[in-house]
Amino acid sequence: MRNRFYALFIATLIILGIGGCKNTQQADKSPMRAYQSVLQNKAQFFSTDAKKDLNITQLNQAVSDDSSVKVDVTKFAIVDLENDSMPEVVLWLAENSNDYFGFEVLRYQDGVVYGYTLPYRSFMDLKEDGTFSFSSGAADYGFGTVKFTEKGYTIDKISYSESSYDSDNNQIISYYVNNENATEEDFLSAINKQSEKAGVTWYDFTDDNIQTHLSDDK
Repeated sequence: MRNRFYALFIATLIILGIGGCKNTQQADKSPMRAYQSVLQNKAQFFSTDAKKDLNITQLNQAVSDDSSVKVDVTKFAIVDLENDSMPEVVLWLAENSNDYFGFEVLRYQDGVVYGYTLPYRSFMDLKEDGTFSFSSGAADYGFGTVKFTEKGYTIDKISYSESSYDSDNNQIISYYVNNENATEEDFLSAINKQSEKAGVTWYDFTDDNIQTHLSDDK
């Protein structure tokens, strides 16, 4: 009886040891390796749009409830969007025949990879410094940055124009530079300087590029 108890005790220690090692390995996984696992379909990410875990082949569920919608990743970029020394991975999405559908941003936090879907016109011309352009109309556009939470994201406008209408239905356009009232001339100057910034490098979505550019030494 004593020998049986001792054998059971040893077996329990072995099982706990294996589980402990596994958990430690998961906790110690670097952000780059976590991104790599998701892109290679070896791990899931949490979609803040679908409100559930998905793998990379299920991106259509983050975009639409319609199962006939097909979503493909065509390329990816690596950029620190929040300027916090923690890079994000941005996936360029094609939906059915639309090559400019939008983007899926993968963000690592506390051992979890979160996914955020951004429409193309809300996240255009992404720059190396994490800024990007947005537009909702000819008189409503600008550039800014993005902030994430575990539930969603917000766009922080930097320089932008906004349209409104007075009581006579005349359009009024207001301009802002660095979140302060500005003239149209100063606004256009800020837009030109933004366009001159270096853009991010986009890599074709291939296994070789994922392996090369998402290694731990990046």
